Amino acid sequence: MTGMTGGLTAEDVRSTEFSKPPLGKRGYDKKSVDDFLALVARRLDGRGHLGPDDVRNIVFPKPPMFQRGYNEDDVDALLDAVVVTLER
Repeated sequence: MTGMTGGLTAEDVRSTEFSKPPLGKRGYDKKSVDDFLALVARRLDGRGHLGPDDVRNIVFPKPPMFQRGYNEDDVDALLDAVVVTLER
């Protein structure tokens, strides 16, 4: 799961799967998370200009009512690892 520098790779990000949030919670909107992670993967591929602050400051919307998106804790854990990688 780590590249030559010990951080995440673009492939790590692309292959990450998230669990659903607990019942009664909506989590993060899947499309919004997927779109942002595509930008993250692009940056880890050496393209794009996404920085650690962009990752720290992202705010994802909730999915539509009565739908469950991605578990917020899972997404946040990946984003924390992305920040560490980008700060290297």
